[in-house]
Amino acid sequence: MQQGAMRLEEEAPQQQRQSWVEANPVVANFAASGVSVATGVVLTNWVDVIKVRQQLAGPQARNLAATCWHVVRSEGPLALQKGITPAVARGVLYGGLRIGLYTPMKSLLGAEGRQGSLASKVAAGMLAGALAAGISNPTDLVKTHMQKGDGASGGPFTVLGRIARQEGVRGLWVGTTPSMARAALLTAAQCATYDELKLFFVRGWGWEDNLHTHFTVSALAGLVTTTVTAPVDMVKTNMFVNPQLYPTPTACVRKIVQQQGVRGLFKGWGAQWARQGPMTTVIFVVNEFLRHEMGMPTL
Repeated sequence: MQQGAMRLEEEAPQQQRQSWVEANPVVANFAASGVSVATGVVLTNWVDVIKVRQQLAGPQARNLAATCWHVVRSEGPLALQKGITPAVARGVLYGGLRIGLYTPMKSLLGAEGRQGSLASKVAAGMLAGALAAGISNPTDLVKTHMQKGDGASGGPFTVLGRIARQEGVRGLWVGTTPSMARAALLTAAQCATYDELKLFFVRGWGWEDNLHTHFTVSALAGLVTTTVTAPVDMVKTNMFVNPQLYPTPTACVRKIVQQQGVRGLFKGWGAQWARQGPMTTVIFVVNEFLRHEMGMPTL
């Protein structure tokens, strides 16, 4: 009798936890996704700083290692953590929304399970990503201004206030078009690729749905995501920092191609992959772990 009562007491919190998750699926998805993306941001922010410097350097851009050494030598090691506060805030908000909304969007479009088509998963990812980027654009803008290294950025609220004074409140949404396009492509490439590859490895090759599979699939998804989003990320960064020079995405693409050739659109690809590869792995491994712990189905 006593053992039975103790077992019931142990099971009660688990049942309550599961019932809360079942009653709040969107919030639970947001929490798991936000924490996983913020974790990836903290671990890879230094590479993001290098990527931004490369993208803004034009034809004179150094490679990843040389850019990293230049930043450390001229500004000190802590310069590699510039923009970490808005980056984490963006990670929670943007990451929580884009990945957290992917599963509900899949359900809405009937893209779950074996019957879900790749096109529906891509559409779900694009919708979730674009919505998340539109909402969180100010945090991305502030992060990029702090990372560019002009010596006058200040803290996140200082940068936010300066942009608002110079450009107006609407200035906080400068570069929203390429930002939303990048987020749509990123989420579609990242989530749909992870989704499809995981099904292929588990159901096609008989792999178990475990950490080894999550690590392998997320690493491959990171490579695909980096390549798909590199040109749009280049346009987004330049529009964020130089809105007067690049008033529209088309003008930005045209000027980059004229000055640097088509390869200029992939400036910083190495740094992007060095960040996006590990970050994608961290995001999905941590997200899968949190979903398991919260009693939610795997991705």
